[in-house]
Amino acid sequence: MRLALAVAAALLLFGCGTSSSASLGPGSTIPISAPKVIDASGTIAANTTWSGTVNVTADLTIGPGVAVTVGPGTTISVGAKPALTIFVKGTLDIEGTSAAKVIVQPDFVGGHWNRFVVTSGGQLTAHYLVLTGGGFNLVGGSVTLIDSAMSRAGGDLLEGSGSADVEYSSIGLEPGNADSTHCDMHFNPGPNRLKVTHSNISTAVYGMMFYGGTGADFTYDNWFSNTINVETLAGYPVSGNFSYDWFSRAAPAGRGITLHNPATVRLPVGQAGPRP
Repeated sequence: MRLALAVAAALLLFGCGTSSSASLGPGSTIPISAPKVIDASGTIAANTTWSGTVNVTADLTIGPGVAVTVGPGTTISVGAKPALTIFVKGTLDIEGTSAAKVIVQPDFVGGHWNRFVVTSGGQLTAHYLVLTGGGFNLVGGSVTLIDSAMSRAGGDLLEGSGSADVEYSSIGLEPGNADSTHCDMHFNPGPNRLKVTHSNISTAVYGMMFYGGTGADFTYDNWFSNTINVETLAGYPVSGNFSYDWFSRAAPAGRGITLHNPATVRLPVGQAGPRP
């Protein structure tokens, strides 16, 4: 009888796949799985999903026709010495949530990696992204940024020529915070499709160098703590609607600029802003 009881007790402790390192007495512990950490570099040639921590250790390319999905709560650390680049020739889908944002950052505090380079046919879509130390270069590709916060680029944060859709987001920081970004946005001449609405554009030398784009939608934005909010040049014909925006200093003016009903106080928009 005693032998049967002992066998039964042993089965309870060690049976059904339970690790032998389960709590068996003083000083024993139940092992906890370590967070997933992977290194990424070179060319990604097949669909993949990232989660946990991803260390980009050399220039990385998402190949044409390939989709990389980034799960909620993922942290992507990109090498800053040398400053590495992530090329998006396929699809990069960043699926953060309000409770589990996706972090993209340099691999050491205060560093600067290069940027995402989104080429023709490439698509980068991000929800609840927090990005520091890098940026986006449109080379004919498209970028969609929703409920995201971006700052501290080593140069221009969102630049190039292509398609940009930024909503309920922040490019820059709140007043009083140091930001290394030169231009929050710098759009070159080209067939740009531009929408930046319900967002904060702040704390850079230039909020935007608007050198390319027609029929652009820049409504319901806040522009503040920039040395120059929006710069246009006579040699670069553009058109954009800045109606209902708030400007802490001079608003854009001139040919191609629409500015109806400018806000008299900062709008309650950005990441916590009300949705239509």
